[in-house]
Amino acid sequence: MKKIITVCIMLAGFLMVPADLEAIPAFSRKHQLACNQCHSAWPLLNEFGRTFKENGYRLDRAPRTTADPGDVVIDDRLVLPGVLPMSFRVQGRPFVKRNTDQRYRMQVVHELELYVADSAVDNYSYFANLEAEDEAGWEVELSDLVAGWHPRAQVNFLGGYGPLTFADPFNTFASRRLTQDRPSPNGARFQSGYRFRDETPFATFYGRAGELFYSASAGTGAGDPAGTDRKDYLFRAAYDLPGGVSIGGFSLIGDKQLAAPARIQQYSRAGADLQVDSHGFTVNALWYRAKEDLTTTLGSQKNAAWYFQTLYVTPTPVPVVPVFRYESVQSNSGLASTQSVALALIAYVRGNINVSVDYTKQTKVPPGALKSNRFSVMFMFTM
Repeated sequence: MKKIITVCIMLAGFLMVPADLEAIPAFSRKHQLACNQCHSAWPLLNEFGRTFKENGYRLDRAPRTTADPGDVVIDDRLVLPGVLPMSFRVQGRPFVKRNTDQRYRMQVVHELELYVADSAVDNYSYFANLEAEDEAGWEVELSDLVAGWHPRAQVNFLGGYGPLTFADPFNTFASRRLTQDRPSPNGARFQSGYRFRDETPFATFYGRAGELFYSASAGTGAGDPAGTDRKDYLFRAAYDLPGGVSIGGFSLIGDKQLAAPARIQQYSRAGADLQVDSHGFTVNALWYRAKEDLTTTLGSQKNAAWYFQTLYVTPTPVPVVPVFRYESVQSNSGLASTQSVALALIAYVRGNINVSVDYTKQTKVPPGALKSNRFSVMFMFTM
């Protein structure tokens, strides 16, 4: 108890820091916009942020045919930015305590990330993300490396290395993490081991016709950086309704080569999602059905996964965001499931600094499993 009190005092100290100055990331610096212009609660995108992403990191669809001031012009076909548009993020978890362990973790610096991203002349864009974690011995890994071409709203192309959902501007299953854990349905492996967040060589076509967003992607699955395995295909559509409401659906079809026994494993996922952004409230919900061949024997399983998440951004000088999420992932053809609740309180003490307390508790587990819970304090600093 004394340790928890000490951590709460540390958190209160962060919250008391005045919020009159901001050091804002690369996109904000370039376009002179506050962070909350694109994010309802970072890293979740609001409607403005979704449009900015769809446009290839541009504020509008006007063709960019000339260099920006400060760019280095090599010739009429090669223009380089004078200063790389970089953002640097530090994440720390100074206190993490689980009921299954008498000890607690003190990961004061847990993860470092470097982003380089921007739009370029002739309607091109690029995005790169390098990251390192304490749990991996601070080994630097390339998480995303993506290039895009955005000639018009209806026709856009992305390709590179990253999640198959990279082009998706919605928050429902694009694995944008607001709490310590991503929603578990987004990370469910089932039999195939496939997760929506896994990096893969991929190519995506997407566009928007009025209020309708659509995309089609192809990738090769996790653990195959050379792209030699069999392919996954993701089809996606979402429609924006009045009042900040968006409804969508998706279908994933994939298969992979198994070594023992030597055969093709097929899997599919299909579902629907909902996103609402209105009057400071955000709601994200996702439900899908998964059908996957077993890995060791013939036959298949059918399971379902879903989550519901809601949050509110207070209209205060230091925005405070309470978060609630309930989620469920089935296993063993629906005969077992794991359900959990997540609660968080996030304070954005600067436009680029947030501090949060986070509590998760399993409310249902498969027979014989132990229910777990976790309390943690985190911070993120982006510049």
